[in-house]
Amino acid sequence: MSPPTDIGVVCFLNHFEILTKKVYLAACSHSPLHRAMVESLEEYRRDLEEYGNPWDLWVEKVGEAKELFARLIGAKRDEVAPSFSVSTALDTLLSAFKYNSRNELLTSDLEYPTTNFILLAQQKRGARVTTLRAEDYTITPEDYTMRLTPKTRLVTAIHVSSINGFKQEVEEIVRLSHAAGAEVYVDSYQAAGNMVIDVRKMDVDYLTSGTLKYLLGLPGLAFLYVREDIIPTLEPEYTGWF
Repeated sequence: MSPPTDIGVVCFLNHFEILTKKVYLAACSHSPLHRAMVESLEEYRRDLEEYGNPWDLWVEKVGEAKELFARLIGAKRDEVAPSFSVSTALDTLLSAFKYNSRNELLTSDLEYPTTNFILLAQQKRGARVTTLRAEDYTITPEDYTMRLTPKTRLVTAIHVSSINGFKQEVEEIVRLSHAAGAEVYVDSYQAAGNMVIDVRKMDVDYLTSGTLKYLLGLPGLAFLYVREDIIPTLEPEYTGWF
């Protein structure tokens, strides 16, 4: 691949008003506002003014979003559900879990706080939470193996940590977890938009992400992926229209 030219860089920067004025290093938290997003917001305002309540249009847009999210991660459309946030998506998923003989949730301190707060809340429903402690801000698949037990229900493996940018070996973590009979949940918020995500290749059971960061969107839109064969086994208590 040829390196970007000065003209190419300038053209890219011109898609973002703020990048013509400042050096922006906060996309890991909130992406700079793309001019296409400004146009979309203006279109939304016009629709409200002209139609008042264009519900049919909004439902159509939700369907389009599902299709785009599915294509982004190599999934089928019906394996993806839109959500307001990763927090909402994970809450919905875990509300479908029954903690019987397998009641252990294995996580790490490299996860985004959302994940671990939600996991800890599951203790009220009978779950037990084990947290791996990162050494030198890294965790290996073998670290997970040492804490997997016959009671492990779910392993969380953040794709890219927001703490230090550490990229986990997700495929190997999935392989080892599946060998122990556990499922795997991946938070790909810091990965979506800046690296290829293929849920088939990863063989992951559950995955979430959202539009706020490298997908150059806004707060309030995320999605949950659930592998097709698992969907019929889940009956979430926390649910909604979409």
